[in-house]
Amino acid sequence: MPIRVLRQRRHPWPLRKMTDLPPTSDPAPASAPLEKPGKPPKRPLLRRLFGISLWGGVKLTGLCILVGFFVMAANFNPAAPDANIPAALAAIAKQTLAAAGWAIRNFWKPALAGATIVLPLWILWRLVSLPFRK
Repeated sequence: MPIRVLRQRRHPWPLRKMTDLPPTSDPAPASAPLEKPGKPPKRPLLRRLFGISLWGGVKLTGLCILVGFFVMAANFNPAAPDANIPAALAAIAKQTLAAAGWAIRNFWKPALAGATIVLPLWILWRLVSLPFRK
């Protein structure tokens, strides 16, 4: 492959030498940080996908717990052959008060039950929205 020589572009204005410039009275400080023009570097994939703030983690945990309350209060088993969504919703309405008392005694169980539903949906959302995040 032949090496091509690029021509230098001519500027429309005359270039001056450093000695042609008038002296400045205030020299720039030597320790001033240089700003880089352009975009900041892209964050790594895993950081963009799973990187959430502390408050975001608290909200995600709260959502897992809330969904888990409803799932466990309804005694809903999606693997059962006779799974009935309307009956499950009716059971949720009937057992709301009983679930609140039970939840106070057993805090961690609804967190895990809700996490089984919320976290896969959250991961899916993060994957779908990944191209739109910096």
